[in-house]
Amino acid sequence: MEQQTLGLERRIERIDALRGLALLGIAQVNIQSFTWGAGEPLGYLSRPPGIGESALYLLQAAFLEGKFYPIFAFLFGVGIALQTRKLRRRSRGGAAAAAAAYRRRLWILLALGIAHGFLLYCGDVLSAYAICGLAFVALAPTRPRRFVVFAAWSWAAALLSIFLPLVFGAAFDTGEAADQIPAGVAQAHVIYCQGGFLAQLGQRWTDELWQQIGSIPIFWPQVFALFALGAIAGRLGWLQHPGRHPTVWQRAWWIGLGIGLPCALLGAAMSLERARNLPGAEGGWDEVVLGASSLLASAYVAGAVHVFDRPWGQGLCHRLASAGRLSLTNYVGQSLAMGALLSGWGLGLGENASRAQLAALALAIFAVQVALSGWVLANYRQGPLEALWRRWTYAAPGPRD
Repeated sequence: MEQQTLGLERRIERIDALRGLALLGIAQVNIQSFTWGAGEPLGYLSRPPGIGESALYLLQAAFLEGKFYPIFAFLFGVGIALQTRKLRRRSRGGAAAAAAAYRRRLWILLALGIAHGFLLYCGDVLSAYAICGLAFVALAPTRPRRFVVFAAWSWAAALLSIFLPLVFGAAFDTGEAADQIPAGVAQAHVIYCQGGFLAQLGQRWTDELWQQIGSIPIFWPQVFALFALGAIAGRLGWLQHPGRHPTVWQRAWWIGLGIGLPCALLGAAMSLERARNLPGAEGGWDEVVLGASSLLASAYVAGAVHVFDRPWGQGLCHRLASAGRLSLTNYVGQSLAMGALLSGWGLGLGENASRAQLAALALAIFAVQVALSGWVLANYRQGPLEALWRRWTYAAPGPRD
């Protein structure tokens, strides 16, 4: 029994460590665009950019942009499978009661996401995850064969969605000079870097609405497909027992390297060319190719699972897992820290910080979060937002360990 308990703890730690890894990558991307509102995901280059800045942008576009939200969405799908199973046991097998509890959990996440997006960071993903999760729970069939068909259709829609930037680029030509940063984005940058908290709210609300509406046709189908894949992984135990599924992880590794990596390198080169010469142009084939490069995330997950299960990787796994167990607190906390450091209501460093300085700052923020997460878990069962989420979901505090 003790060995089974320890094995369960390691399986949970592996999943949490992947969440921690995703948090690190997401912070590296979000910090580059934090003071640019609804602009480019990696912000904008200096005019003219130096060799070092261009090289760093190339690396960020190839290996960071769009590579870590798939991990988070995949793990969210794993969580759907594991949480609904747990809720069924908690409700003594009542599927209806379990579904109601999980829907309540997602509605709470939606409220937190709306608050996060309007108050702290206009690139919030919690709202999209909550809405897609509610739709997923309502639409996904329970029978295995039907679920596989459902997942296949979800992935077909996701693959089609990566070509939509071509349609939008042709349909929504703003008429602004393509060789200049869009005037509205430049104005938002000034507001975020120089304005106080209240002065930023109007701009942030506008940017958040545009971000959320714009994400529906492109981002949501991909999230939905990743939820489906994650739910399959949770049901079959791909992450709980990776040693039983070597073929799955070998395929994930080679799909990531064989398809994701070439697309990442090509898409990053195309994106750099546009960022250097046409920062005001709508995305085109570079966004399509970078969308396909999200498959590189599968190699990241497969590689991380391999490392975490090695004796020399268990220390890294444990440290990342501490941050991953507090993923909600740390995700929102990253936005709070970035606001305090970069925006006008804080220290205002975002106006003059270089791309490399922002990358180093994101790494420092995450390092502090890892240390604080370890301290929190040594003294408390959960992080503050996780505890509130649990309390509001079950309408009562859970039993202490």
